[in-house]
Amino acid sequence: MDRSEAARIESWFHDLPEVWQPVTNAIRELLMDSSPRMNEEWKYKTPFYSHSRAMCYLSLQGQKMVLGFVHGTDLADPCGILAHTDHRSIRHFLPSYDPKRLPVVALRGLIQEAIAINEEIYRSRSVTRGGRSK
Repeated sequence: MDRSEAARIESWFHDLPEVWQPVTNAIRELLMDSSPRMNEEWKYKTPFYSHSRAMCYLSLQGQKMVLGFVHGTDLADPCGILAHTDHRSIRHFLPSYDPKRLPVVALRGLIQEAIAINEEIYRSRSVTRGGRSK
């Protein structure tokens, strides 16, 4: 990530309404700690998290914070914390303001499952394009 991209991401977090900063920083930490290969990127004017490919993003939509999973419909979501969207594959986690109410165990599970899905998609597309899977 170049400096300007990092600066835009930091600015986005800094410019969030104060009420959203603690929980959003906690989610960011969960994402970045989930894998040494997790990348934080600036796409579509919001922080995106990629692991082999785009996996999820943070977005303030109206007055709601959203953690959007790009392949959310493929996630098992055994705790039922994801909300349906109008998009065919994206599902949202809508946290409350209070980071103490963050379902950390459930989120870690979803993040790990999303990583596994992304790796499988990456491997299958590499094989389809004539590449070798690792």
